[in-house]
Amino acid sequence: MPPDEKEERIYVKLPTSLKNALNNNPPYAVFFSEKGHRVSHLRHRTFRCRGNRNRMMKQIHQITLLNGRELLCYPKVEPSQPIDNRMKLDTTGQYLVIGRRKTVMKPTPPEVEQQRKQAVKFFTDHAFFFLDHREKILNDSRMFLAPVPVENGLAYFGTGGFKRPTLGVYIEWWMSCIPAIIGRYRKDTWLVYHIAGSPLSGRNCCGIVNPSGECRSENLPSPFSAIWRSFMEVNKRYDEAKQRYEAYSLEEVVKLLEANDNGDSLKERELFLLQRENQVLRQQIQDTQEAGAKAKEKMRSTLLKAYLECKRDALTNWYADYRRKQEEGKEKLESLNLRRQQLSQQFRYGEISRMFYQHQLTPLKKKISELQQELECMAKNELSELLPGMFDPQGDTGLITFDEVVEFLEPHP
Repeated sequence: MPPDEKEERIYVKLPTSLKNALNNNPPYAVFFSEKGHRVSHLRHRTFRCRGNRNRMMKQIHQITLLNGRELLCYPKVEPSQPIDNRMKLDTTGQYLVIGRRKTVMKPTPPEVEQQRKQAVKFFTDHAFFFLDHREKILNDSRMFLAPVPVENGLAYFGTGGFKRPTLGVYIEWWMSCIPAIIGRYRKDTWLVYHIAGSPLSGRNCCGIVNPSGECRSENLPSPFSAIWRSFMEVNKRYDEAKQRYEAYSLEEVVKLLEANDNGDSLKERELFLLQRENQVLRQQIQDTQEAGAKAKEKMRSTLLKAYLECKRDALTNWYADYRRKQEEGKEKLESLNLRRQQLSQQFRYGEISRMFYQHQLTPLKKKISELQQELECMAKNELSELLPGMFDPQGDTGLITFDEVVEFLEPHP
């Protein structure tokens, strides 16, 4: 066993029924003592794989990334404090004023604030460097879980959902969230690295950085909810991993990546950004088509309503006559259906033969079907005469449908 790999033992308590099952009914899991002897009468023993006394069963430590990849992790000797990353109302006064007085926040020492700014600057200076080496970061859990010293937050809710982001969280977010990368802005490409704004109004002041390390604060034009929700979902996904597993610092990540840089990162960046720009253009085309279809349908609905309004008197008289004929036809159908039921009952009780039953039932069904079609065809033919060139009795090329006319004459409450 390698010296850096620790062996984990799982201790269990066996109930009587399970002990009997282990003795009598394989292939249940078998328990062995520390000396390798099979035991079922002992209450606390090391659990080993059945059929192999020389290998201990080890707990697998891994996380599942957004792309489905399983990433091996390295447990900490002492796990850090759990992360309460639930989204809840902020009462500190930093993001929301409660009552008349604003809570006075304890000032941060100047040296601490200076260290924080330097750490954030280190991250923004290397943001595109990290994006260029995204595949290597996504293949190493210690790089993936490297903490990023950027504090994101929302008005009214504070930092809930944004606590302790990692380098891998940013990489996955930049790769999956289209608005997280801004192309062709001020003749450059920008990455969103800081999120701040109101989830209600959508107004925001987010931090963006370009390949040169220049940082700006902008009100992003994309729906703000698409930005903060997607980041929160990715970040909360790895809260348990942040607590349990080892991670490099950002400085260590940079040194490791620089030592193994093959010089193809800039080409990979250009290819990635071109693919992202193509994805954005496709989305814009789809949005434009959907908006155009909605505008076209709205215009059609407006013109249709105006046209039908001009024909309201004639259509009202036609509809009244149609309803009358419909009621008369309904009575005939009820009479025919009643006759059909009577025939079925007589046949069931043996009052009539099968031949007589079929002889009477076949023309009855035909008459019912013809009556239904006659009522429908008569109404559509009359409507096509009232709306020439607008309504097609066959329903293929008309600009107005039968249901739209009925809905106009009988609007829903």
